[in-house]
Amino acid sequence: MAWLLSLVLAAALQALCAMPASAQQAMPPARVALVVANGAYPQAGIPGAIQDGRVVAATLREGGFDVVLVEDAGRTELRQAIATFAGKLKRGAEAVVFYTGHALQQRSRNFLIPVPPQKAEQDAVDLDELIDPLIIARPASAFIFIDASRDNPWQPTGRGLLAVEPLERIAVMFSAAPGRTVADTGARASRSVEEWLKAIRTPNLDMAAAAKRTQDAVARATRRGQQPWLSSEPPAGLVVTRPAAVAQNNRAVIPPLEGKGAPPDAYELAFWETIRNSESAAEYRAYLDAYPNGRFASLARAREQLYRAKPPSSAPPPAATAVVTSPPAPAAAPPASSAGPATPTGPAMLRDCNGCPEIAAIPAGSFQMGSNELYEFEKPVHPVTVRAFYLGTHEVTYEEWDLCVDQGGCSYRPDDRGLGRGKRPVADIHWNDANAYLAWLSARTGKRYRLPTESEWEYAARAGTTSIYPWGEAMAKDRANCNGCTDQPRRATVAAGQFPPNGFGLYDMAGNAAEWVADCWSENYRAAPRDGGAYSVPACRERVLRGGSFNNDPRYLRSAARFKYDADVRFYTNGFRVAREP
Repeated sequence: MAWLLSLVLAAALQALCAMPASAQQAMPPARVALVVANGAYPQAGIPGAIQDGRVVAATLREGGFDVVLVEDAGRTELRQAIATFAGKLKRGAEAVVFYTGHALQQRSRNFLIPVPPQKAEQDAVDLDELIDPLIIARPASAFIFIDASRDNPWQPTGRGLLAVEPLERIAVMFSAAPGRTVADTGARASRSVEEWLKAIRTPNLDMAAAAKRTQDAVARATRRGQQPWLSSEPPAGLVVTRPAAVAQNNRAVIPPLEGKGAPPDAYELAFWETIRNSESAAEYRAYLDAYPNGRFASLARAREQLYRAKPPSSAPPPAATAVVTSPPAPAAAPPASSAGPATPTGPAMLRDCNGCPEIAAIPAGSFQMGSNELYEFEKPVHPVTVRAFYLGTHEVTYEEWDLCVDQGGCSYRPDDRGLGRGKRPVADIHWNDANAYLAWLSARTGKRYRLPTESEWEYAARAGTTSIYPWGEAMAKDRANCNGCTDQPRRATVAAGQFPPNGFGLYDMAGNAAEWVADCWSENYRAAPRDGGAYSVPACRERVLRGGSFNNDPRYLRSAARFKYDADVRFYTNGFRVAREP
């Protein structure tokens, strides 16, 4: 196959040289990518490799890249994929290469190991065969991520990979420093891949910043025990997720609002949709901090002044006006001094429309939020008073989400990973997706749907309890879907309502899918609102997830447990449930 690679490279170089300079400049830069995912090694399999490759390929396609994807490639298939990729390269192109699998160093070179390796030392493909087409094509910018810093049985001497010399307009990143290896952990085949995916999915973040963000995130997560290595700083200007593409992908998601002119930024619009009917001065201030010159800035300032002078009503939820599935409880007034709410004897359950999520009336009350036991970001324990509101009795399901897609309210249909849809909680949803669904639901029903605040979520999860878990101080078997909650972990979400509800009639507040809430991430609760509102800061990038997921151990199912994720990054454990104003 060497002759095929040489022929393609020569043809590509001849075509580039023959093209007039004016024509080259007039054409937009080509965006080409090669993704190789090798995992099915008989002696040393990599369970997450194929999934990683597919997610990387999908992300690059969404960014407008022409992607060559090959999985579990043998020597011939690997070299053919490289040749196909080389044939697509043009002078001045933007290129990304991602390889996940095994590799070895020998003869002062790095070699990629095919699947299956008959004789790894002989069958392996020289990494230079992948780099050489880029050198010949002279791209405007190219980034190569080799996720192969793993121990393997074919490495005769040494460990990890050898350093690659700096190249003009081409940067190479390894998941570990030269001569070092890392173990595969978590849902990704490596933490470096997980963090890199988060970074390149951030709109308008170029590869130099994405690589730096990846290095910093991995270093923090591993307590400086690991950090991806770069051969040189990536060329400026290589952006995977362009803002224009984000706006295009989200244009159909949000219902039109009042006013004329060009559509506002999709994220600004999603933000506004979550607060447009609010009576909280703090929420309008949060919008103005994030978008001081936004489309709705004048209206937000007027409402901020109005509601600062007029405190929000703390009236309890009204009686249901839609389909009631159980008798509503009497309205509960907020206690003057209380460690928790009055537990309802028969919570009101209703749906505002056919296909809408079922919601429960959550009474007003006060509670002690947080924990002083484990993590600094759960401290300090502090009192919070919560107004009455409605909350979904279960996490939003695929069935409910697909209705939004079918009716044009949501544009993204997440993959169920072959596990089925229906009553299972929708997952692989980022924070902005969730707000798009809530905007559609609000427009459909005339009610104000939103994400619960973090304090509302914990208040509802505790349901009047003060114990570590809603059911008591210790983990109990068969109370939730998590890794360690049952004798046989399911390793996936299950249909909503399979485990006992809490005192408010809410299912899966612990486990199943992790749940987005409205708040920006904070490193502690010192500045957290005490009135049940959401914590917000300008240009908030990280949002809070609550409840833990099927993939977490019981520590993350505690009522006080909290963790964070980038607001614009999807992950297959993350979903949400709805909140609704009275």
